[in-house]
Amino acid sequence: MASSDAQDEMIGQTMGQMSGGLIFLKTNMRSTIIDFYTKKTGMKIWLEQPNITILAHGNMILGFHQPEGSDFTPDMQGMYTFVYPSRQEVDEMYEVLRDIADDAPRDNERYQIYQFFAKDPEGRALEFQAFLHPLAIVSSAVPK
Repeated sequence: MASSDAQDEMIGQTMGQMSGGLIFLKTNMRSTIIDFYTKKTGMKIWLEQPNITILAHGNMILGFHQPEGSDFTPDMQGMYTFVYPSRQEVDEMYEVLRDIADDAPRDNERYQIYQFFAKDPEGRALEFQAFLHPLAIVSSAVPK
């Protein structure tokens, strides 16, 4: 599973001093979804709240909320992209998720990325990728 000590350290450092944002998604299967994201993708539990679990992967933070009752539809919009620093780490994730991957990792020349796609247990679209070109550093610091 692709996870790093640096990621663990970053999560520990951000506790109580988050800056940036997070996305909340409604789920009907919170326990199954949390098991999937923590055990299969290596996301870390960042925060637990009543009916909510917030997970982190680097600077991607997702909150899964299971509202009381059953008269709601899970949030399925968009695609959740896990970014890794190398092709090797994308390949490692593919080995972990081979059974749910759409296809093997491949180069996408148009976007200069190496990627594969999968779906989580509720059917949300997932992408696992590495950029194949230099990138600017992303920061949530307030511009001065």
